[in-house]
Amino acid sequence: MILIAIIALFACTSFYLNLPIKLTELALASHHFCLQILPTSVENLSSLEALVCGKNMQPSAEKQILVHTSLIHVFVVSGSHFLLLHKIFAKILNRRFFAIVPLGFYALATLCQPPAVRSLFYLSLAEVSREKKLFTPPLLLVLLSGLFSLALFPSWIYSRSLLMSLFASLALSISSEILYKDSRHSTRLLLSQVFIYIALAFCLWGTSSLHPLSIVLNLTLGPIIGTVLFPLGLLVTFVPFLVPLFDRSIDFLFFVLMKSKELFNMEPSAFSLSHLLLWLLFLATLLVVHIFSIQRKRSSYER
Repeated sequence: MILIAIIALFACTSFYLNLPIKLTELALASHHFCLQILPTSVENLSSLEALVCGKNMQPSAEKQILVHTSLIHVFVVSGSHFLLLHKIFAKILNRRFFAIVPLGFYALATLCQPPAVRSLFYLSLAEVSREKKLFTPPLLLVLLSGLFSLALFPSWIYSRSLLMSLFASLALSISSEILYKDSRHSTRLLLSQVFIYIALAFCLWGTSSLHPLSIVLNLTLGPIIGTVLFPLGLLVTFVPFLVPLFDRSIDFLFFVLMKSKELFNMEPSAFSLSHLLLWLLFLATLLVVHIFSIQRKRSSYER
């Protein structure tokens, strides 16, 4: 009840102060600045703008192949970007909690898109929980990050990108709830990607091919995009002589993706699921996994 009251108070405050419009105006200025500082000598400028500043890619063969292979969620602004930046800022500032501040500025630079804002709320709540030793379960953090996002921007109830971010975060939380901590890293990594594939399949139904190869691509190319291409894109902004390396890396990525599409003849399905059905699936999955987690903990205590 306390959490519900806090979220309701936050929603009322946001509405009273007109935060959505003010944040949008500030985000537009920050996003424009982010685009302005990018080097114009980059051949794959649209890819750099998408990776670093979160600019929506214009309809193109590159965007289409990213959607078909289900990699679009890690190419444009995603939670993985914020997790990586959080680790970097935490090392630099020597305090995990203070790392949230620069992440807030980065969320503005990426137009305060739903995945960015939700990730920011998730990391903020996780840090508060850690500082106060609340031991908040990951599943509850996922739910709260979604509720706070909706309290700030109610119109996001119709946002498919918010649902994708929530489903991806939920999939990672499910893997941590189901697998034991002493499980092999390779096993955890593989199953987490399988869970992400299954979860995002609901959101991407009708736009992505949902080919099982997507699991392999996400397992191999997903981490490369998040931990190599994204940091390289950030470095290119301040170290221009790395531009050729970035361009060749992007060219190689799309070469591999194009060959994969030709090899497996990947085409999207015919229809997409409604937002209402996706929200019901998300909440139902959250509830089922929560019940499973509680029963599992009880059985472990009884042994």
